[in-house]
Amino acid sequence: MTNKVIEEKPALTKKEKTKADKQAEHIARIKRTLVASLVGIGAGALSFIAEGIPDVAGLQKDWFLGFMLMLAGIVIQKHIFIFLGMDTAKLGAKDWFYQGFMTFAFWFMTWTILLSCFVGTGSIFTANVTSGTAPVTVQFNDTSVNSLTSWNWSFTNVTGNNTPVSWSTEQNATQTFGVGNFSIKLYAGNSAGYNFVRQVMFINVTAPAVTPGAQ
Repeated sequence: MTNKVIEEKPALTKKEKTKADKQAEHIARIKRTLVASLVGIGAGALSFIAEGIPDVAGLQKDWFLGFMLMLAGIVIQKHIFIFLGMDTAKLGAKDWFYQGFMTFAFWFMTWTILLSCFVGTGSIFTANVTSGTAPVTVQFNDTSVNSLTSWNWSFTNVTGNNTPVSWSTEQNATQTFGVGNFSIKLYAGNSAGYNFVRQVMFINVTAPAVTPGAQ
């Protein structure tokens, strides 16, 4: 009885590879990159959802949780490849580093874009007039799309000493302005205690024209 020795076929060199071999490797790289990118996008979205409403600086409370979600995405990629029937035996350290970097990059971009979009659609307000002759009474209306429960309006005369001249905690504030250029900021929050600034508006009020000959 003879024992047959099965020799493992050596890896093909670059010159020995056929066009079909190179094409198959290229498609496999595209698939791995797509998986890494989609995992990064998913981890970024989960990080944003898990962290809650951003604070005044546009940041969320527990960034470490989001970072761990990203690392988990990198770890499960091998299992995704196996599920998709992709060969991972020939992947080296450089290949796995590339996979991890792509996941990290898309995780970071997705989370950042979602934070920017949230701030951009968070606490928005409008004013019925933005300029006029003193005195000018302006009605401000909060048009927030989020579930907010507290509002703090700041009215500052930027042509003076740049300190707030008045505050209001009403959802829709009314303020009468004298002569000057005023900046209006809305700080809004919810029951969880998050506060953030969404918008700054300027109100320009000029002095009444002096009638010639008036005493």
